[in-house]
Parts: sequence; C-alpha cells; structure tokens
Amino acid sequence: MSLLVTLIAGAALLVGPATAPLAGASLASPSSAGPSAAGPSAAGPSAAGPSAAGPSAAGPSGDPQKQQAIADWFTHGGDKRLTALQNDFEAIAKAATATDLPAVKAGCSTLKSDVDAAQAYAPLPDAQAQKSWAASLDRYEKAALDCVAGAEKADSGLLLKSNDEMTQGSRELSRATARVQEILR
Repeated sequence: MSLLVTLIAGAALLVGPATAPLAGASLASPSSAGPSAAGPSAAGPSAAGPSAAGPSAAGPSGDPQKQQAIADWFTHGGDKRLTALQNDFEAIAKAATATDLPAVKAGCSTLKSDVDAAQAYAPLPDAQAQKSWAASLDRYEKAALDCVAGAEKADSGLLLKSNDEMTQGSRELSRATARVQEILR
C-alpha cells in the first residue's frame, strides 16, 4: 500500500507545480506600467512565466484585448482557483507521503470541491486554452473521485487510476499554460 500512496504523492507533486506556469505567470495588463499582478509563487524554475510588458508585447495572437482578458480572468478569480488546486495537491502529497489514507481521502474530497468551483468559474477567454483547462479539470475531478473511493476502501486499483488521471490532468494543464504563455508574449 505504501508504494501506491507514494505514487499518488508523486503525481500530486507533479501536478501541483504544473499549475505554477499559469498561476505564476506575470500577468501585467498590456497597458499597466506598475508591478505585475503575479499569481501564487512556487519554488523552482516553473514559477517563471511570461509577462506582457506593453502594447508592443502582443503575442502571436496580436491581440492586446485577449491579453487583457486573460489577465482579468486571472486577477478576478482564476488565481484563487489555481491556488486552491495547488494547495490541494500539496495536501494530498503530504498525506500520501505520511501514508495517511484518511488525510488522503480528505485532501481528495477538498480537491473535488475546488475542481467544482473552478468548473463553475468563468471560462478562459481563449477557446484553445479553455479546452485544455476544461479537460484538466475533468481529469482532476475523476482523479479526486477515484482517490476518495480508493483511500476509503484502501483499493490499490482505484489509487493507481487516480494517479493516472492526475497525470493526465497535469498534461492538459500544461497545454493550457503553454497557450496562455503564447498569448501573453
């Protein structure tokens, strides 16, 4: 069982920092001259994100309005959704490392609630980024449900399935992050 819990912890650590490029991206509005409205900090190089330094920094989309819309999405609540998910993954990893199945279950229950809140929040203002963001939340929701059931029943199959779903969610979140970074360049 400790191997499975360690796998869950590894996935949680993998998934948690994956939110950093989106959450930690410097999201200064294209017209702002002051400090950027940066998201939660994360240790390591994944915290480094793009910045939209000014109107001439329009990315491949060439759309300063889209850059502003993404910055607004982030600063008006997207940052809170990302922070909640990152905190959940850290709590799950800590519980899994301690082989504390009741705490894993609690962490995954909280993850499910936070995924629900993120799904209810406004969509990202870019169709491509939103598609990946929605897919990541879908995978995280499935992971949370399987994790709760797996921890409750000490079911290694469900815990492994949850691990895989967390990893899939992380891949989708990386795609959303890459798209957001592309727009903000």
